[in-house]
Amino acid sequence: MSRSADRVDRIQEQWRRERPDLDVSPQGIFGRLHRLSDALRRDLIAVYEQHGLGEGDFDILATLRRGGEPFQLAPGELARHTMVTTGAVTKRLDRLEAAGLVARRTSESDGRGR
Repeated sequence: MSRSADRVDRIQEQWRRERPDLDVSPQGIFGRLHRLSDALRRDLIAVYEQHGLGEGDFDILATLRRGGEPFQLAPGELARHTMVTTGAVTKRLDRLEAAGLVARRTSESDGRGR
C-alpha cells in the first residue's frame, strides 16, 4: 500500500538532494515521532481543558494520586516528582486550591505546607 508524501518526506528529499552523502533515514523516524508527540499533546491539552485544567494542573493531581494515600505531598516533594521548580508547584497549587481540587494543610512535624 502506497502513501502520499508528507512534510517529513519532503524535508528528507531536500536533504538528499543537497547532501546525497548523508543517510537521512533516521530523520524520518525522529521527525514523525516529533509530529506524533505534538499531536498527542494537543489532544491531551484539549481533554484537560474540558475539565478546566491545564497541563501542569493535571501533572500535580496525577502526582498526588500516584503517591498513594493519604494523597498529600509537600511542595518540595511535588517539585521533585514533577521536574519543575517549587515556584511553579506553588502557582499550580494556587490554581488547584482556588478551583477546590486540592486543600493545603500544615505539617504537624515541621509546620510547613502539605
